[in-house]
Amino acid sequence: MLSKSGAPGVFAIRSRRVSFQGPSGLQIVGFVDEAAEASWNERVLLLAPRYGETKKNNLQLAYTFAANGFKVLRFDQTNHIGESDGKMTDFTLSGAAADISAAVDFIDQQFEPAQIALVALSLSCRCGFRACARDERISRFASLVGMVDMDRTLKAIYKRDFFGELSAGAEWRMVDILGFEIDGKHFHDDLVAENLKTLDGTLADAEKVKIPVLHLYAANDRWVDPADVEKVIGRCAQGRLALLPDVGHEINENKRALESAVDQVLRFCLEGLPQPEGAAFRQPDPQELMAQNRRERKRMQSVLQFTGSEDGFWSDYLGKFGIIEEAHYYIEYFNRLSDDLGLLRPRDVLLDAGCGNGFFGIILLRKMLLAAKVDGALPGPLHYHGVDLTPEGLNRSYSRHTKELIELHREVMTEAAGATFSYNRVNLDTRADAQGRILSLGEGSIDKVCCSLVVSYLKEPLSLFTEIRRVLKPGGVAVISSMKPGCDMTVLYHDYLSVDTPTDESNQDATKLLSAAGRIKMKKDLGIYNFFTGEELERLAFDAGFTNIRSSRSFGNQANVVRVVK
Repeated sequence: MLSKSGAPGVFAIRSRRVSFQGPSGLQIVGFVDEAAEASWNERVLLLAPRYGETKKNNLQLAYTFAANGFKVLRFDQTNHIGESDGKMTDFTLSGAAADISAAVDFIDQQFEPAQIALVALSLSCRCGFRACARDERISRFASLVGMVDMDRTLKAIYKRDFFGELSAGAEWRMVDILGFEIDGKHFHDDLVAENLKTLDGTLADAEKVKIPVLHLYAANDRWVDPADVEKVIGRCAQGRLALLPDVGHEINENKRALESAVDQVLRFCLEGLPQPEGAAFRQPDPQELMAQNRRERKRMQSVLQFTGSEDGFWSDYLGKFGIIEEAHYYIEYFNRLSDDLGLLRPRDVLLDAGCGNGFFGIILLRKMLLAAKVDGALPGPLHYHGVDLTPEGLNRSYSRHTKELIELHREVMTEAAGATFSYNRVNLDTRADAQGRILSLGEGSIDKVCCSLVVSYLKEPLSLFTEIRRVLKPGGVAVISSMKPGCDMTVLYHDYLSVDTPTDESNQDATKLLSAAGRIKMKKDLGIYNFFTGEELERLAFDAGFTNIRSSRSFGNQANVVRVVK
């Protein structure tokens, strides 16, 4: 049934689940999104999923196109995450290209459209060029921040030549590519056999693409060379380039860039159809969009079962995260949090809610040590209290802090130098007592609170905001942060490898960290975690009772920080 909407310029959409045969007899599962039949413009939009994402990630884009006259097919790739058949370990680019061709077969049989437009993002764009080179039924192709040289891109991301190691006789098979384990040898052999590994293969495919092609590239994309893109589009018979300024490979991180990309792709796919001059694009019913998002999120949560406990996952993650303790952007981030909290005062009590590896405590200790060396004394005794879900995190915090405390007391052996540290295991999603308190701390007992990158992973983040306000003294300050929606963890990873000159061992640990970050992103996409905008953090603070609120951006521009005063 189509839902009704009385709002002007708003179109109701319906989604129906479909399945069809893909390569090697594997079943492909997708959704067809469409408005009323009378509004169909005789064109079908095919949305190829991005590597490491499912059809759900393309929901909003699909509904926008459906509201403007298209029927839309979005699907899960085979041998990938999602509902389609196959194992992620067997993923190949040629298989993903074959999935696109199978989707074209389905569209042709079901709808007999006048045109089929293909839209792909990132790595899937390489598969799109292959599909367009071989299937004349595709009428136009839009490539968003597309990768055109797999070999170069992986070298740029990992600062390591995976494929060169394999070519030289490396015997390992499983390799983590952007957060997902795949059979590296099988993946590489397929790239070589199908001429999908290097830029030369993309250029050869582009020569065969005679349809209109729009390629949008990001000004700050670290993984794709603009010169390579220009060569590829130059080989297309009807290729055109468009620049997305002020954004990197993750165009979702910049709302204006994302809106511009959608606008340009929609206009491109509507070319040749009569459009009223100056008419605004129609928008899908937001309530129907949210309802479908909830339905698909629930479905994907049941399909993509996550094994292991949350504390087990975070213990493992914190073990990897420790390698970037000395990374410049991380030090800058914690210095920023410390500066927002303000100067240390005599007898301050500081709470580190979600202390993890103890980085905030390290920053405090180093500031005290510097003050001791310069002034010969501290402001006065103070107390740091760290709480975290994982015992491993608490142990790491304690070990790091003990080393720094010994150095501090070696420098200044006076009563004024007294600094005490305590630790407690706390699940910040669990009520500690009958009064509904999360923290076993008295009301108005804390001077400063640091809650770094924790609220995104809580089921009830507002409860923690409220609890922080309860334990703060009048005039007390808290800083609370979250990774931003559309954050690009690969930027932080790249800066670590490029600027902070780690060792070969820490390079391998950094690769594992990026893998864990990929799994966090997948949980965020499924609604298990939630990354907050600055405005959303401010709203949570306001709803918790704070009125003195200020938000900012830090952590390589990838995290939002809110500072509140009670």
